[in-house]
Amino acid sequence: MSYTIKSTEKLDNNRVKLSIEVSNNYYKKNIGDAYREISKKAKIPGFRKGKIPAAIIDSNFGKPYVLQEAASHAISGLYAKIINESKLKPIEFPKIDIAAMEEDKPLSFTAEIQLEPEIVLPKYKGIKVNTISAAVNEDEVDKQIDDLRKNFASLEPVEDDRPAAEGDFVTIDFNGKIEGKEFEGGSAQDYSLEIGSKTLFPEFETNIVGMKKGDKKQISLLLPGNIGNKEITGKKADFDISLKEIKKRVLPELDEEFLKNIGKYDSVDAFKDQLRKRIQEQKKNQRQSRIIEQIVEHISKNMKETIPEAMIKNNIVRITNELEEGLKKQKMNKQGYMKAMNLTDEQFDGQIRERAEREIRDYLIFKALEKSEGESIEPLEEDIKKEKEDIFSRYEKEEDKKRVEEFFAGPQGQQQLVDSIKRKKLLEKLESNVKIIEEEPKADKIDNKKKIWTPDEEKAKDKEEIWTPGSKEGKSEDKDE
Repeated sequence: MSYTIKSTEKLDNNRVKLSIEVSNNYYKKNIGDAYREISKKAKIPGFRKGKIPAAIIDSNFGKPYVLQEAASHAISGLYAKIINESKLKPIEFPKIDIAAMEEDKPLSFTAEIQLEPEIVLPKYKGIKVNTISAAVNEDEVDKQIDDLRKNFASLEPVEDDRPAAEGDFVTIDFNGKIEGKEFEGGSAQDYSLEIGSKTLFPEFETNIVGMKKGDKKQISLLLPGNIGNKEITGKKADFDISLKEIKKRVLPELDEEFLKNIGKYDSVDAFKDQLRKRIQEQKKNQRQSRIIEQIVEHISKNMKETIPEAMIKNNIVRITNELEEGLKKQKMNKQGYMKAMNLTDEQFDGQIRERAEREIRDYLIFKALEKSEGESIEPLEEDIKKEKEDIFSRYEKEEDKKRVEEFFAGPQGQQQLVDSIKRKKLLEKLESNVKIIEEEPKADKIDNKKKIWTPDEEKAKDKEEIWTPGSKEGKSEDKDE
């Protein structure tokens, strides 16, 4: 073997010192490589680059320089293997101290490594958490059906002389002025607006209610503070509005003909049953998510460990790079993004740092939770079999199933299965360890507007896991960002 870990010494503040000996054969190979590299780069009168003898290099640069270069190459080449063998998780580059560096002897050095901290979990079992019930009521089912029907709705002119009402679609011309002068975004022709959609200022939309086709109206209102142009916020604006057309949304009947648009169902009742199951699955995920968030928040507030600055900085770099890469795909840059979001450099950096800290803290907490549960969350054979079946059921084409099966047959796929099952078991364990206070939400407070689910779309993926250093995918965006 090219190296031996002679000893591992635990130091304070999550540091360890490894004493390592590199075999003389491996070191000599790197000495030879060092001579060749120096020969290619050195400028010595009378000698061509790449053809400089070792003795000449020694006399010009000194033997210790060559040995130092060889030691650097050897250590760099072996470091990843040493870390992998020792199963350590460093968070920054090690501090290297070479103890012995001779041409005919093994290379000896120590590596002082800063490790990820281990969280000592505060007491969290038995704490009270608030969450929703996973039960589904018919109002929730009806609301999702109505949202789905709206996707296939038609717009028809209203009956003659009927005034505009909330929910109607109107075509208007409007012209806005501040102190007699037009302002950017204050005027439009043939503008289509759904009354009550809050596309424009709420007070503006409210004033259209009651107007009839052909009516004209003048209104004055104070511009709110959440508009992009901060120079006009809070100022009084005068608008001339002309209502040119009123249309109402007509929803299709929920019948077997309508169901042909969204999938294959034997009956309306069969469709409702599947929709009800889907809503229940969403609510179970929401319920669990709220429970876990409160547990993690409790641990975060009561843990005594501090997050190493090196971990935060590494994560800031990762998040910033991912953001800039995403903006580049949208043909934007950081400056354009900050302008659109009305952020200063300080606010932008503060948000990135806050997210970086939160992600690292959550990662360390979950790592400690997994360790505390130990064997109780290790996957069993039946767990792995069921997980595979669940994943395969998301695919209809045989070639897709075969591709996924081949992936899970490899080491990366097997590890992904194990990690996924462990996380699910851990979340279930955490959920069972707290006192749950249920609150039944009203149907109109359930967030179904972000994405209307249609039964024949690809089945939703499981809730994304918290990002861990070294993973390829980042965490899903947080709600408050």
